[in-house]
Amino acid sequence: MENISEPVNRAQRRAAASEAHGGTQKYGWKVAEWSAAVGCSRARTYQLISAGVIDSVKFGASRIIRTDPRTFLASLGGEAA
Repeated sequence: MENISEPVNRAQRRAAASEAHGGTQKYGWKVAEWSAAVGCSRARTYQLISAGVIDSVKFGASRIIRTDPRTFLASLGGEAA
């Protein structure tokens, strides 16, 4: 039987390992990890980037989101996005 609370993907395993070791301040998220943290789809995340709601930069072939997921969720103020 699989333990539901175990991290499912590599990004979640890294975050869990970091938290277990006292945590570190994170300044950038890949689209998939930011989407998972917020609870939305990758497509919705790209819509938010296009609309300028969240800040991101290209780094090589990767897109790095600079808006903290907690800050984004706090900015919603209880309203659905």
